[in-house]
Amino acid sequence: MKKIFISLLFLTLGNLFAFEHLTPSNFDEKIKGKNVIVDFYAPWCPPCRILSQTLVEYGKIKPQNVEIYKVNIDEYKDLAMKYGVRALPTLAYFEDGDLIMTEIGMKNIQQLKNSTSEYFE
Repeated sequence: MKKIFISLLFLTLGNLFAFEHLTPSNFDEKIKGKNVIVDFYAPWCPPCRILSQTLVEYGKIKPQNVEIYKVNIDEYKDLAMKYGVRALPTLAYFEDGDLIMTEIGMKNIQQLKNSTSEYFE
């Protein structure tokens, strides 16, 4: 049982760190000139952990012109407030630094594909 728990812990932590984390000091620089999905999450949020796993899988097949980043709302509440994050998980879609859409809740890979196609075409 201990081995299973430790394995799940490392899997969850690995997913949380699979994408670069943004901070107030690098946020604007990282999203400028790109198509970006920002995952606003909290480490204590079970749906966020599930979405994180889905994003890792989606990251393997996403279009080359789309970047994925993460923001921990516990650490950077100011970013969450700036972009109107009031529920978790929240995905924010940015095109050339401008917020174009937010989506709240769980997404599967097909929904991520559909959103990416719709927002970044």
